Amino acid sequence: MKNPLRKRYLRDLRQEFGKYLVIFLFITLTIAFISGFLVADGSMRIAYDQSFEKYNIEDGHFTVTTEGGNSMLQMLMNSLINDSPAEEWTKNGWIKDLKDMDVAVYENKYMDEEMKVGKETHTIRLFPVRTQVNLSDLMKGKMPEKNDEIVIDRLYAENNGLEIGDILTIQNREFKITGMIALSDYSALFKNNTDMMFDAQKFTVAEVMADAFESLDQTHLKDCYAWKYLDKSLTEQERKDKSEDVKDLLMEKATLTDFVAREDNQAINFTGDDMGGDAAMMTALLYIIMAVLAFIFAVTTSSTIEKESTVIGTLRASGYTKGELIRHYMTLPVIVTLVAALIGNILGYTVLKYSMAAMYYGSYSLPTYHTVWNAEAFVKTTVVPCLIMAVVNLLILRRKLALSPLKFLRRDLKKKQKKRLVRLPNFPFLTRFRLRIIFQNIPIYFMLLLGIMFANILLSFGMAMGPLLSHYKEEVKASEIAKYQYILKGEVDTKTEGAEKYSVTSLETGKDADSQEEVTVYGISSDSQYLKDLDLPKYEGEIQVKKDQKEIDGGDAIFSEGLLNKMGLKVGDDYVLYSKYEKKNYKFHITGSYNYPAAMSVFIYRTQFNDVFEEDEDSYNGYFCNQELSDVKDDWIASKITEHDLTVLADQLDDSVGAIMPMFSAFSVLMYMLIIYLLSKIVLEKNAGAISMVKILGYSNKEIGKLYIAATAIMTVLSQLISLPIAKSSMYVIFLYMMTEMKGWITFYIRPTMYPEIFVIGVVSFAVISFFNYRKIQKIPMEEALKNAE
Repeated sequence: MKNPLRKRYLRDLRQEFGKYLVIFLFITLTIAFISGFLVADGSMRIAYDQSFEKYNIEDGHFTVTTEGGNSMLQMLMNSLINDSPAEEWTKNGWIKDLKDMDVAVYENKYMDEEMKVGKETHTIRLFPVRTQVNLSDLMKGKMPEKNDEIVIDRLYAENNGLEIGDILTIQNREFKITGMIALSDYSALFKNNTDMMFDAQKFTVAEVMADAFESLDQTHLKDCYAWKYLDKSLTEQERKDKSEDVKDLLMEKATLTDFVAREDNQAINFTGDDMGGDAAMMTALLYIIMAVLAFIFAVTTSSTIEKESTVIGTLRASGYTKGELIRHYMTLPVIVTLVAALIGNILGYTVLKYSMAAMYYGSYSLPTYHTVWNAEAFVKTTVVPCLIMAVVNLLILRRKLALSPLKFLRRDLKKKQKKRLVRLPNFPFLTRFRLRIIFQNIPIYFMLLLGIMFANILLSFGMAMGPLLSHYKEEVKASEIAKYQYILKGEVDTKTEGAEKYSVTSLETGKDADSQEEVTVYGISSDSQYLKDLDLPKYEGEIQVKKDQKEIDGGDAIFSEGLLNKMGLKVGDDYVLYSKYEKKNYKFHITGSYNYPAAMSVFIYRTQFNDVFEEDEDSYNGYFCNQELSDVKDDWIASKITEHDLTVLADQLDDSVGAIMPMFSAFSVLMYMLIIYLLSKIVLEKNAGAISMVKILGYSNKEIGKLYIAATAIMTVLSQLISLPIAKSSMYVIFLYMMTEMKGWITFYIRPTMYPEIFVIGVVSFAVISFFNYRKIQKIPMEEALKNAE
């Protein structure tokens, strides 16, 4: 015989339709969003992983010059052949050593050129069309077939409104765009591997015909070479060890100017690392939301049990087991969750996957992807949410239904004897009444506090990022040393007014690639007009570096605040920095800090710099200036740093996450309103009998609202006040974690008005929900008080 309790499901669903509909829609939208994200993420991850083999992505690249002055190009031109680059490596000793290590080398030359896009100056990195290594994926159009044709990165083109058929002017020559590509070794558009963030706004990669490339002015040519391991079975650790062997060999035989193993290449790995982190974050967010909703479901079910206690007592006395009743009360929550999850997955796989994929394509230069059925995503977004809902409800229902049938019949649902009521002071009657309501519903209001706390953390994250990035950009602009920082290939004089010499080099914070952070060491003139407020300690020329000395005492130095914060340092500490291309380390004594958020920096005097790094006494390799150096030829300039280069981190983060932050904020407000609606509804239903009685006593609906709605309002405001400091602390912890996972440092900043705004949003949201609560009070009939009369 069928269980007659099943007939109650439809009736319960009709009676609580509003509650189930709200939760159903919320779960559906949440799972649709996260399912679509996981499907797009998983499909793109597969395409990304397959690209290493499909496009023959390098295992690393390097640029060297020999000690005798011969360029790498001269040494390798005759040793590289198209079909088997490892066959003729016997002409040079160190190249033969690479061959013996089963390492193949490929030419990977390029040049960086400036071009005008509108009124702005952008950088384009030109490659000849590559046919052996680091192949490109044609996304749209066709590859160049003539010397005046070019293909450019798809994301850069979209960001700057470029289309096929548009003309780019490079070195005063016009090139017609014939296609949009994704370069396999530039899935994230990092101009330099040491940059804190990629730049898809003003930097792009492109390919032209080989003849067209050779016909261009070669002033900015970089003789770069990529290598591949011939042994495909190497483990990750073996690959790291082998790259160190390659580096050591090259450092012994030549002068390295650049060396990047694939494992350390941000342009290749940043995208993959971000995908994994995003998927984990979204999955964790889903589970937390489901746990909150499961507890809300359980609390509402507990309220229903209290309301139907005499029915439950009768059923138990008639022979129904506790297990049967638990399964009965668990069924609707689990069914609602399951149906919502299935519909959410359908929406995720059909509609939202394109939106989620567009988010990735809007940040990264990814190759073409094809949607792949993701069983893991289905388990995470359907099976696990149902399990969370079932387990949470099971635990609470087992405890709630553990009482004897007699207790249910008597409506005595307390396991412990009732405590004596708290004696309240001689407050006004309405105040004491509200306090009684609060004391009677403490578990519900505790859930309200937890829910509001979680919603406020999400809302803080959504509202904080935009102002934080804007503040960082303003801070960078306010603290910039000069409008232009030039880094030169050698010493060259200039007559430009205001140009000030300085020295600069880069060191690393650690020996291990995973912990390395680039630090810029500046050698500043003692009478600097650009860093007047830099309180450098005196230097008397006491540093003497011995020949072949591996550990060098760099003396006193000023560290940037970002470097101090990221490395957990303080004034008075000693800190060791490491040379990337030499087996040397440099210890500096921190005597002060300087607010220079644009880079992780160390400041010393130029004379001290030259002693520490074994340069000539008056040596320099850069200029600070507030105007461009018009009398210095481009072929003497290694790098020109402008305001855009300093703020690219904030610009790109704003472009990448700017669209999703409003979604986070809207989602948080909806969750906030959902929690208040459901829990305040429980309070009213739990006190329906009391509300009916006070109606009989002559109280109006408006007066009753002042009692029950006001009590919930008090607890909502109190929960807001408690949760906002916790949300701020949580935001700081999340921010610190983000900074440890990425290059560079951004100062933590919260707009002063943000938390008052969140408080106002909470009050307004409650006001909207109160309208529905007031209607609920109006619908409670007077005869409700007579139903459970004892």
